[in-house]
Amino acid sequence: TPRLPYPKGFVNDYANVFDDKTKTRLEALLTKLRDKSNIEFAVATVDTTKGESIFNYSLGVARECGVGPKDTSQGGGMLLMLAIKDRKWHLQVSRTLEADLPNDVCKELGDQSEELYKKGDYGAGVEKYVAALITRLEEQRKFKLD
Repeated sequence: TPRLPYPKGFVNDYANVFDDKTKTRLEALLTKLRDKSNIEFAVATVDTTKGESIFNYSLGVARECGVGPKDTSQGGGMLLMLAIKDRKWHLQVSRTLEADLPNDVCKELGDQSEELYKKGDYGAGVEKYVAALITRLEEQRKFKLD
């Protein structure tokens, strides 16, 4: 059985931690990213991975939901997974984007949102992280969203 219901759009907040405005802003931003760069970046929240490691869980979800374009010669796929009650997050990055987003960079950028998560402001934390990742991709891949 799949870990999550089939996703609708790029933002799937199964833990109900984002308000509608945050969801709308993220969805618009991630749609624009796909249109400009062929990078599909999905965000999902769950209460818990039910004991599975966040790495394996997010990898499983990325595979089940087919995150990323079919043509992998350009662009790629990313999934930011937050397990709220487990207090864990993980960014899954497709091989085609690993050179632009090495693990240490993803972790460093992601850690800047930890304070917001601790306050329970997951929407602001995710928006901050997504914006930082997109800025990095724009620099590495020489495109502009605006």
